Amino acid sequence: MAHAFFASSRSRLRVGLLVVISLAAGCRFSPSKPESGLDLRLSADWRPVDRSTWSTPGAPIAAWSGPEGSSFVVYRALPIPRGTAEAIVAMTVNRLRNLPGFEILAGRTETIAGQPAARIEVIAPGNGDDLAPSGVGAAVALRNKPLTPTREITIGFARQAETLCFVWRTPEAAYGRIAPRIDSILAGLTLPPDRKSSSY
Repeated sequence: MAHAFFASSRSRLRVGLLVVISLAAGCRFSPSKPESGLDLRLSADWRPVDRSTWSTPGAPIAAWSGPEGSSFVVYRALPIPRGTAEAIVAMTVNRLRNLPGFEILAGRTETIAGQPAARIEVIAPGNGDDLAPSGVGAAVALRNKPLTPTREITIGFARQAETLCFVWRTPEAAYGRIAPRIDSILAGLTLPPDRKSSSY
């Protein structure tokens, strides 16, 4: 999960052009500042959008609108002191378990990009590309669209300088077709070297 802040409009233009060129060619794309080293392999059916389009519990780096009404966001959050993938699972599951309408499907660790990773999957009310807010005790429809069961898949990495997360949301009815695309992105994922201090 992650957000990058660009120093100037020139940086924004350079990143925007990199998105267009990389997706058109169906090759690798580094969405944040060059020194971040984040490397994603995305097909052309993931279309870049403003990184603040969908909700995240951290600072978004980049976001895409995906096939069949799905979405994909990369964001960074504060580091967890002496954090582990297991700690991300425990903290996230504890945060989600009492939210109305949420069903936790998975909370486990895996090895992704050669690193320990947390994987949390839930089904909750939403509109396919985002989950509905539920702070009032009940899910609230987004953008005047009817609520539909929405699956959220979160992959999180505990790092010294940040917690880095990759989040997909998809209509539950389309999950079986979207899942192989997610697996393909994760199989080609390359993480940047970890930094020793946080940029927050």
